[in-house]
Amino acid sequence: MKRAIQPPGGSFKRAGVIAGLVLCAACAQVAMMSVTPMIAALASHLDQRSASEILELEKKQDWPGMLKLARVRLQREPGRAEWWFLQGYALARQEQHAAAIESYQQAIRISPEEEATWLALGRSQSALGQTERAIQTYRQALRYRPESAAAYLDLADLYLQQGRPDLAIPNYRENVRYEPDSSLGWYGLAAAYQSTGQRERRDEALQGLRKLDPGAADQFEKQYLSK
Repeated sequence: MKRAIQPPGGSFKRAGVIAGLVLCAACAQVAMMSVTPMIAALASHLDQRSASEILELEKKQDWPGMLKLARVRLQREPGRAEWWFLQGYALARQEQHAAAIESYQQAIRISPEEEATWLALGRSQSALGQTERAIQTYRQALRYRPESAAAYLDLADLYLQQGRPDLAIPNYRENVRYEPDSSLGWYGLAAAYQSTGQRERRDEALQGLRKLDPGAADQFEKQYLSK
């Protein structure tokens, strides 16, 4: 497990792949799929047919096919935030982040309360090196959803990447408060404490990480403590 900071272009990968239950809201049926959390959230807003189609494209990593689907749906329903989000997501998966940002911003104009869209926007901005804009985006996400563990984590990662561990620490702490099983959060928190010379608190965070992921804790020790 590497440090919580993600390289440009790898933001969506950090969201991970989850094997879980995706609820199709319109039909109240449950499907077992392996999808990113963002697509799982999108699918929960859609009818069964649309959700299944998108999940299949995600499973195949058919990003051009997903982009084509989004554009077809936008021609029919230009006022649906879901299709603007899907278009942005498919573009971002193909490293077309500037175009993705435009799509995400349109989705936010239509439906500003959707956490996934704010997170996706911030990650595309970060991928383009627009760090301050991404920071503001995550702060805006937290205005709509103050308990967003993912927004706190992304925000903390950016602060740590900037060499501002003092600002990263409170955001990592909020991440693990709302998501105690966040190994990335505990790892980042330990790294931030290490950067500020707070060894006792670093060790506490490292202990939290070890309970969740002993291998990640070993890697942290190798990276930071074996010198």
